[in-house]
Amino acid sequence: MTLRLHANEHPQGPPAGVADALHALIPELHRYPAASSALETAIAELYDVPLNRVLVGAGSAEIISLAWRAFTGPDRAAFFHEPEFEFYPMLAAQCGTPALTRPWPLDGDLATHLADASVGLVALSNPHNPTGSARPRREIADLAGRLPDTTVVLNDEAYHDYADVDDGELSLGALSDLPNVLTTRTFSKIHGLAGLRIGYGIGNACLIGALRSLQTPFSVSTAACTAALAALADPSVPAERRAHNRRQRDSLADALTARGFEVSPSQANFLYVRPPHGRSTWAADLLDRGVRVQPVGADLRVTVGSATDVAALITAVDDLLSAVQTNNLGES
Repeated sequence: MTLRLHANEHPQGPPAGVADALHALIPELHRYPAASSALETAIAELYDVPLNRVLVGAGSAEIISLAWRAFTGPDRAAFFHEPEFEFYPMLAAQCGTPALTRPWPLDGDLATHLADASVGLVALSNPHNPTGSARPRREIADLAGRLPDTTVVLNDEAYHDYADVDDGELSLGALSDLPNVLTTRTFSKIHGLAGLRIGYGIGNACLIGALRSLQTPFSVSTAACTAALAALADPSVPAERRAHNRRQRDSLADALTARGFEVSPSQANFLYVRPPHGRSTWAADLLDRGVRVQPVGADLRVTVGSATDVAALITAVDDLLSAVQTNNLGES
């Protein structure tokens, strides 16, 4: 069985209570989904925002897709970094949207780079996928304030639950006061509900209204909403899982650094690493050893798994390093 360290899935299952909630739902599965207003209400209360600023979707991916449809077009480009969440260039291709890109990290001020462009959407994964670095929300707000109101800044916070947040961090409520910031969140990561596809967007009521008008009826299943509500019922889970991820992330970073990898600081549940020896085949070589990681050019994005996952990865890395050393000795 191949170890999945490429998709940034949480190594634990859903929180306690989700299974019971889903089991109780079984007698009603012949019914079409009801409106997701109960979950949207719970999210609005959690972040202290008006209900009309929340939209639930089939994963944050659906909300992002709706944003692409609503705010970009043949003459309204989308901006994203390179490398970036692979979903962004896919959406640009599917929607026929011109794509403006700049290497990560950006050399200079982003607002200046976009000053003369007709940009409908600025897509920023935050923490950044694949490097794991995070922007303070105040930087997002500052950027949005320096762009036209018609240019929407997508603050994609799929991994925000794993980040260490400063006490003075801008709230989602304050960010949603701005006319051109859309924040997306997901239950796929720290809540362990990736298989049910449930996420949400928070933004100004006009932005949310534009997205809601494009959303397909019944796109969010009853099971997904039920599971998400059950996950929210225990607010201690994210903090516990964030602390556990931090310990595992630090352990994995130390182990890879000791073996010659360059490891970027991360605020997510993955590490962005540059393997030693300048080999471009690390992802394929690790897959041959039963470990799947995500290639990013010659670099790698590696999910922080369980302690057992980390041990298996390091075993595969050591085996590969040994093989590389043996081959080098044989060639000398």
